[in-house]
Amino acid sequence: MTASAWIRFVRAALAAGALAASATAFAQTAPLQPQPPLAAGTLAVCSATWYGAEGEIPEGWPTASGEPFHRFALAAAHNSLPFGTQVRVSYQGRSVVVRVNDRGNFGWPICIDLTYGAFRQIANPDQGVVSVDYQVL
Repeated sequence: MTASAWIRFVRAALAAGALAASATAFAQTAPLQPQPPLAAGTLAVCSATWYGAEGEIPEGWPTASGEPFHRFALAAAHNSLPFGTQVRVSYQGRSVVVRVNDRGNFGWPICIDLTYGAFRQIANPDQGVVSVDYQVL
């Protein structure tokens, strides 16, 4: 076996070992449990993030509901609320009403992902994640 072939073999073995170790670690963690949908009027506290940085998602790209994405829209992604649900999200005395039109790839403690435009109504986007109160309307 040549030296370069040996190096490729060792790299592949190390990568396979790392992959197996990460899979084992992943399997040992408790899976994220989806939270049940909240009834109208329910108030909850969780963390909110934002998405739609300039160039991250093309304007007009379809959301999970099929609506076109607009980064300045007052919209949000949520894992379990039905599309079209209106939610009031509040942070430090500021609030914004958003409509769920997308799904997220996030889990507890993050419960809602606001568009850039909605997030900046209540907080500075540089914060990235804020603890919010939210109410299903």
